[in-house]
Amino acid sequence: MFQLPTSAAVPAVVPAAVDNPAAASAEPLLARWLAQSLDHVGRGMLLVTEGARLLHANRLARLALQGGHPLQLDNGCLRAATAPDSQALHDALDAAMRRGVRRMLQLGHGQNVGVVAVLPLEPQGGGAALISLPQSRGAQDLAVHSFARQYSFTGAETAVLEGLLAGRRPDEIAQAKGVQLSTVRTQIGQLRQKCGAHSIRELLDRVGALPPMLALVQ
Repeated sequence: MFQLPTSAAVPAVVPAAVDNPAAASAEPLLARWLAQSLDHVGRGMLLVTEGARLLHANRLARLALQGGHPLQLDNGCLRAATAPDSQALHDALDAAMRRGVRRMLQLGHGQNVGVVAVLPLEPQGGGAALISLPQSRGAQDLAVHSFARQYSFTGAETAVLEGLLAGRRPDEIAQAKGVQLSTVRTQIGQLRQKCGAHSIRELLDRVGALPPMLALVQ
């Protein structure tokens, strides 16, 4: 089992620092804040450079790579577990770093299938790329529960909202909860009234537009 660094180097992002001593002295602090900011993002993010050398991984990426993910870390470099995936990863990183081309990859097989996006950091490549992992379900759940607290939803109303977000019909939610359909319809009406939504669609759109929130407690 490998352990990724929790505060690997992050490239400086303050061009003015060259001619500004005050800005130059702030660069280490800014780099640390940027790294910590990425730990609040609700998806794994890996910054890599030439040869798939890992520069930084945020918290969700570190957790994902320790849990049987198709991507692995080998002597500080990102590798895929199989030869076909290794070639696909190599080609995607080359396209991003050399030509500024985005790629979507499906890696792994069976229960360990994972989809990642390989994104260039500069229009013409620039020799580095960002690998973005899928959004964390936990981040979605936390955002929903924060929304529920904001509008004082009851536990039963929050459960109904989660059912709607999962694509279930009101009658399916009622059956799963063991209550009457009229009860669920009443709860949906209370959800809409509390947050001022005029329809179920508007309610779901509001929740769907929430930024992901991530609990930092491991």
